[in-house]
Order: sequence, then C-alpha cells, then structure tokens
Amino acid sequence: MKKLVQKFAAITMLASVLVACSNDETKENPSQSEGEILEAKLTAQQPIAINEEATGWTPGDWAVSVDFPGTDVSDVTAESADGTLPRNIDTDLELAENSTWVLAGGVHVRNGATLTINPGVRVVDLEGDDVAYLMVEQGGKIEANGTADNMIVFTSKDQIPGSWGGIIINGYAPINVEGGKAHPEVGTGIDGEELWYGGDNSNDDSGSLSYIRLEFGGNEITTDKEHNGFTFNGVGDQTECHHLQAHKGDDDGFEWFGGTANASYLVSTDNKDDQFDWTEGWTGTLENAYAHVAEGCDRGFEGDNNAQNHEATPYSHPTLKNITVIADENGSDSQGFKIRVGSKVTMENVIVKGFPTGVSIEHDVTLKHVDNTYNGSASDFTITGLNISESLDKDIEYKASRQ
Repeated sequence: MKKLVQKFAAITMLASVLVACSNDETKENPSQSEGEILEAKLTAQQPIAINEEATGWTPGDWAVSVDFPGTDVSDVTAESADGTLPRNIDTDLELAENSTWVLAGGVHVRNGATLTINPGVRVVDLEGDDVAYLMVEQGGKIEANGTADNMIVFTSKDQIPGSWGGIIINGYAPINVEGGKAHPEVGTGIDGEELWYGGDNSNDDSGSLSYIRLEFGGNEITTDKEHNGFTFNGVGDQTECHHLQAHKGDDDGFEWFGGTANASYLVSTDNKDDQFDWTEGWTGTLENAYAHVAEGCDRGFEGDNNAQNHEATPYSHPTLKNITVIADENGSDSQGFKIRVGSKVTMENVIVKGFPTGVSIEHDVTLKHVDNTYNGSASDFTITGLNISESLDKDIEYKASRQ
C-alpha cells in the first residue's frame, strides 16, 4: 500500500508540474520563472538515469597515489641544479634528459620559440621572492614529453600546496567572451606588455604535454584569481595532452578557458578547489580521467559556460568519456559534478562516489539544455552510463538558481 501511495503521489506531482509548464499557467503566475518551472519538472521526472553500469577509469602505475607526499627535491639548490630557466625564452631551448632546473619567478615562452623538456627533468621552485610559473604565450610552443618510467616533474622544495603557480598555455582557438579574446589571469608579460588568448583557429598547435606530474601549484594571484595546476587558455585541438597529473595544488588541478583542446589519461588528486574545471566555451574531449577529492577540497568537476552571459556562443560543450570521481572517505563538502551557467555536456561511462550530491545541474539555461535533450530532440546535455553511489544527501539535483 505504501508503494501505491508513493507512486500515486509522484504521478500527481508530475501532472501538476506539466500543467504549470503550459503557457496559460505561466501567464497566470508571473512570479514563477521559467527556470523554476523547469526545476520542478525535471526534479519530478528525473530524466537522467543514475544507476547504470559503468566502469569509469583507474590510472596506471605512472600516476602517484593520493597519499604521495611529493617528489624529494631536498638536495636541490641553485648551485647544484643544472641551471635556472630564463624568464624570457624567445629562442628555442632544450632541457637535457634527467637534468634539474630552477623555476624562479614567471617564465614565458614567447611567440616563435619552443621549449623542449626531455624525460626525467625536474623543475623546482626554490621559494624565491616572485611567484614561479611557466607560461606559453600565443605562438609559443612547449614540447614536454616524459615516459611512464621517467616522468617530468614540476614541484616545489617546501612541498606546500600553493607554493608556486603552474603551467599556463595560451592559444588562438575560439573562446566565447565578448570580443573573442581575453587576458589570462596572469595578465602581463615579462616587459609589461598585454597578454592574450583566444582567436579563430580551432586547430591551433601549442605543442605537446605527456607524462608530467605537477605538484603543489595553485598560488594565489589576487583574492579572486589563482593559478591552477594546468591551465589551457583558448588552446587548439592540435595540441597534445595526455598522461598528466596535478597533485596537491591549492586551486584547480586542470582548467580549460574555452578552446578546442582534447586530453586523455588525466589524474587530479586532492587539489584544494575543483579537480577539473571548464568555462568560456570549451568544446574538447576528455577521455579517461580520475579525480580524488580529499576532505576540505571542493568539487570533482565544475563546468561553466560564461558567467557574464549564460547563452554566449560557442557554448561550452565538452565530451567526457570514462571518468571516475571519488570523494575521500572522510567526505567532501561539495558535489561530484557541478554543471551550471549554461554549459552543455556529453558524458559517457562515469562513476561518482561519496559526495553529498553526486551531480548538480544549475541555472535556467543549463536546465533548458537538459529539457531540450530529454523532452525534445536536441543533443545538448546527454549523460549515459552514469553510476552514482554513497551520496550523503542526494544523487542528482536540478536548481534554477544558486542557493
């Protein structure tokens, strides 16, 4: 009898929602926004299946575990290192295999120059007066390719999250900000010139990154701007990114600001903010990714379109395949996925485990994408093979606005 009552109540709720979605009802109740109507409708429908079979993805031995304390660079000094990277790399530079280099302040790879980093190279921040980071400017290239047995490592000597910045790549691929180009969060170059990313070249090539572990990045630039581990600003799809790990940083592990870059085999472990983040119209594919979220960290994934204009185009619409997102056994205070401000997404074969909320879908335009897909003929927001387990509050939620 209890199940019959519950089923009748659900049917009644859905019927009332569908009535509320009619034009007449909307006119009669102008205080109810379209987003609030969609929130109620989708909450009643629960159109996205959440208990499907999924395998996700688990990293291989090339990635360190969540309890890895950091690469031992206690022996590194400015004198013992093979050199200090020049702040201004305006001609080609190659770092020899298994060499050690100091990263002191901001290092910029300029337009027309290529920085080549061979397997086994260690790049170490020694706590200088200026915040250390490595930036590839538009037109510059980085060819940093380690191996599974001989990783390239970027780290800091003090082994504290936020000790230094991270790796930032600026390309000419499309972004959806007004004017089609933007300043990176590190806004000026070596000589004080303006820096930019974004353009109209979807096939832009900024080089290749593979088998790199980046530790303790995420330094704060200002109160509202922080470095990430790996930052891809308007990066094009001819740039290769695979087998990368961001470990114990103080902000996001990986973030895409627009662009068309694809990536695979990415691991993000216990970075203090989101493990993966996108915004400004990113349309690439991420295949085979793993996120571990420790207590006190934020989300597994945070996906935005454009905070100033939720309908800005090109819409953020990444494709995510074979993804595992795990919260620490002590719990995270956030969501496995937070997809909002108009972002679209395609997700396949995803495991989300141990979060208060497994997947949160927020804001009116984002809800429209879900409705257009599951109650229409669009393919704006497609999730298949999703398995959510051990949620402390709810598996999936639909929200018209931030609460």
